[in-house]
Amino acid sequence: MTKRPRNDDYISITKRKRHLTLWFDDGNIILTTNASLFRVHRCLLSMNSPVFADMLSMPQPEHVEDGYEGFPLVEISDNDTDFTHLLCFFYDHRYYQGGSETTFEKISGLLRMSTKYQMDDLRDEVISHLAMAYPSTVKKYLEVVNGETPLPLFPPFRGQHFAVVALARETDASILLPAALWRSMCMPTRDILKGAVDLNGTRYTLSPTDIELCMLRKATVYKNLVRAENTLSNILKKSECIRQRERGDPSIWPCIEIAKSKVVHHFSSHGPPIRDDYDLMIDMRAFEAWRPLVCDSCRVLADLKVSVWHEDRWNSLPALFDLPR
Repeated sequence: MTKRPRNDDYISITKRKRHLTLWFDDGNIILTTNASLFRVHRCLLSMNSPVFADMLSMPQPEHVEDGYEGFPLVEISDNDTDFTHLLCFFYDHRYYQGGSETTFEKISGLLRMSTKYQMDDLRDEVISHLAMAYPSTVKKYLEVVNGETPLPLFPPFRGQHFAVVALARETDASILLPAALWRSMCMPTRDILKGAVDLNGTRYTLSPTDIELCMLRKATVYKNLVRAENTLSNILKKSECIRQRERGDPSIWPCIEIAKSKVVHHFSSHGPPIRDDYDLMIDMRAFEAWRPLVCDSCRVLADLKVSVWHEDRWNSLPALFDLPR
């Protein structure tokens, strides 16, 4: 952590800028990234991170030859923005509060830094915050994607799901991966292959391995969805309206016939355009077309079946994306 970075972007100490707010006149150690200089307090670093505590517990020489302005100098290899967020949190824990709206830059930087510097409480809080949008249960997931749960997370942006996948992979936040990979897989094919660009011109991409994984699984899941849509109406063979029709009531038109006709229309050339950016967990367009047209008994039967499918699909996500259970 204290070695000089060996790359073409190295900037000499004399050309780095003192940070405007993280330079304290009574600070007793200088930390520097490849862009900024921070004069901070050894005790505060040690109190917040066991990594800093171990590093700074080593005896310091009385005369610092390789220091800066007479103070010990420690070069930090971390990204300047990420490390700045960490120091801001050290000096004011209100700088980040889980459950309050923030920015993706801040939350991702703090997750990387809390992971590296073994700040378990902060790391758990950030992951819990992200899990509001990328939950670990199907119930929470359905509430999120259906807009039933307000998300004081960060302003959404194009490529967000790809960014969260990359962040979760980098920091070993595996609890976020099933939902993040699923939502990435449901993005348009072009975005999966080429990446998505946000309003600031930043392009977010999946790794080559995750691109291949999402593309292969997208085809498999879509085929399963088509099969499910075409067979769902079969459950209505057990409905009350079928039994009434069989008992000779000619006024009853079995709901299964209504459902099957809507399914045929949906997948015919006259049906709605088929896109590739549906959330395949919840978007059953043929079902939604016939659901309001059938009787209450048939609707309950179908809803129960769909609920079981949701649970089964969700439980299969680790296997689908080759993740540990």
